[in-house]
Order: sequence, then C-alpha cells, then structure tokens
Amino acid sequence: MGYQTKSLVKFNLKKVANTKRPFQIFLVVTYKGKRLRHYIGKRIEEKNWSPNKQRAKSQYSNATTLNAFLDKLDKYTVDEYNKYLVEGEVVNLDKLKEKINDFLNREDSANIISHFEEYIKISKNSKKPNTIKSYQTTLNHLEQFATATKYNLTYNTINNSFHEIYVDFLLKNVKLANSSIAKDIKKLKTFLNWATDKGYNKNINYQKFKTATNEGQIFFLTWDELIHLNNYDLEENERLKKIRDVFCFGCFTGMRFSDIMNLKHENIKDDYIFITTIKTSTPNAIPLNQYSRSIYNKYKGKKGNVFEQITNQKFNEYLKELGRLVKLKTQVQLVTYKGGIREEKMVDKSEILSSHIARKTFITNALAKGMKTEVIMDITTHKDYKVFKRYFKVVDEHKKSEMDKIFG
Repeated sequence: MGYQTKSLVKFNLKKVANTKRPFQIFLVVTYKGKRLRHYIGKRIEEKNWSPNKQRAKSQYSNATTLNAFLDKLDKYTVDEYNKYLVEGEVVNLDKLKEKINDFLNREDSANIISHFEEYIKISKNSKKPNTIKSYQTTLNHLEQFATATKYNLTYNTINNSFHEIYVDFLLKNVKLANSSIAKDIKKLKTFLNWATDKGYNKNINYQKFKTATNEGQIFFLTWDELIHLNNYDLEENERLKKIRDVFCFGCFTGMRFSDIMNLKHENIKDDYIFITTIKTSTPNAIPLNQYSRSIYNKYKGKKGNVFEQITNQKFNEYLKELGRLVKLKTQVQLVTYKGGIREEKMVDKSEILSSHIARKTFITNALAKGMKTEVIMDITTHKDYKVFKRYFKVVDEHKKSEMDKIFG
C-alpha cells in the first residue's frame, strides 16, 4: 500500500441545534470501513468555516492561528498513519487516537503558556504595572514547574493532583512561604477564569483550589518611635532626610507609597489632600494635620510631584539604613510559615521597615489615640471590616505592653 498523503484527514463541525456556542471541530480518519472521529478541543462559528477547504475562512480573526494548527495536526496524523504502512502493520485507529491525544496534549501545554502570555499582554491595558509583574512571576513559576517536573501540563491535567505537586514545587524549589504561595495560586486561578471565559479551557477543577495561608503580621512604629524618627536631625544626610520625610508623611496620612510618589502639588488645597488612589481608583480626601503639614511645607510648590521619585525597592533599602542610623532597635518576632513548618526569629525593628509599615503605623496609632474606626477606614480607603479589625488586636496588645511597662 502506498503512502497516504491526500484526503486522509478530514475536519468537520459537530452541528448542534438551539445553541449560541461555536460548533466543535472534529478530526475524522476512515480506514477499511472503520472511522475515527475525535474532538480536537477547538470550536468555531459556522459562518467562519469553509466546508470545502475544511479550514477557517480568511476573514475569521483567528484564521491564521487555527489553520496553522489544523495543518500541523493533519500532517502529524498522516505521518503516524504512514508509520503503520511502512512497518507493514494494520492501522489501529484506537492507537492512532492515542497518538493524536499525545499531540493535542503537547499543543495544549504550549497553549497554556502562550495563553497566559496573551492574558498578560491584554491586562496591560487595565492593570497596574506591579500587578502585571506579579502575573509574570506566576507564569515564570509555571514554566519552571513544567520544565523541572516534566508534568504533562494541559488544561485537562490542572486538577487536584497538579495543585498538590505545584504547591510542593513552590514550597521546596522556589522556597516560597505560605502567604506567597497563596498569592501565586490566586493569580493562576484568575488567569484560568479568563481562559475559561475565552473558551480555551473547559476544565473547572481549579476553582476548588485552596491553599493554606496564615494571617500576616502587623508591624508598626509606636508613637514615641515615630516622633523620634520624625524629629531626628538629618541635616547632614540629605538622601536619608528625603526618605524619612516620605515615610513619615505616610505614617501621618495613611497614604500608600504609590499614591505618595504620585502626589502632586495640585492635589493639595484648602488643607486637604485630594487624590484618586492608584490601587483601588477610589477618590479620597485626607485632611492635613500638624505633622503632615509640616513635612509638606518643606517641599511646597505650585506644580509637579511633591516628592522626588524613587522605586519601592530602593526606598525600602534606604529605609532600613535609616532605621539603623536612628537606632530603632526594638526587637520584634518575625514569623513565617513554609508548609506546616513555623519559622521564627527575633530582629531589630529597623530590619523589617518597609513602605507598607507607614500605613500600618498610621492605623495603629490612630486607633490607639481614639480616632473613630469609620474615619480611619475612610482615610485609608479600607472597605473590608474583616481585614481592618486585625488592627484592634494589635492595639490591645500594645496597650497592655505599655501598661505593664509603666505600672508593672
């Protein structure tokens, strides 16, 4: 028997009445009266399909990609079919179906990565740069996982078994803590929701993924520490003086670092800061107080940014240097969880300083001094009371510590 090179593989649509969904594309191979008919995981609307050419019409937006895939699958199927003939064997359609599934799974794995890249590209129009960066990190982890474990990564194999192996990989190979793993899984689920909506994915097992996490610690400066830092003489160190002013401005206003970096002189009028927050796009009005007003007066101008621009990473690096200089040596317990293992160590407060601690310092000190909860939440644009109420426990513990220190 000669090689089969023409008309062996056919593609046709499975037409279903009373449906608005695109029709499934099936691969069909016939051998000695027996027929293999196999769904290839692709769909298309009938108006975009050419029955004669058995390919997508040129005006279809995804025609080039889909037709290239069909051509590749066609060639692969013919090659596998011809191997039986060359070896003088009877064509086994069941085994040929397994070979086709191997091909589809390999393509599916490549599709997940390319689809994730597509999602990141599209998201650049609507998501913040730092959010895009976090999705890219999750994609990198997924690629590393597939390479290191040789896991057959397809939409159909993203199941409970995948979840267990992937979490173990992030824990042991990437050395992530539970909180970081939980964020990674959350990003992956967001992408899979998008892929499902796009019709790329039909498997919704991922929606059941749950990852153990632990409530994050709240670190802050006490009022005495904050005033000590705010009043510390830094006239001979202009670089750290600017870092101190930005940090303390956050401690006295509750503003996020991104909003402070974006703050312009035009945003401040009539003793109020008027901004639309970058993270939540929430309009907000924050009254100045004697401390934030005093800091602003150092930089007061007519237009442009109030503070000199600096990356969050470099800011945090300088902030730790500042903490060591002003001797923020109060010991705090740093706790992390990796799997079921709790790791803890005692460090100077200067070593855990970051831009995030400014907001936490504002909230804890405002609560301790009696500011109403709803006012604080309005200033900090907190909408979830369950998240906010963690601060009450911190403030209560702080009050007890101060009571013991003063009265024993």
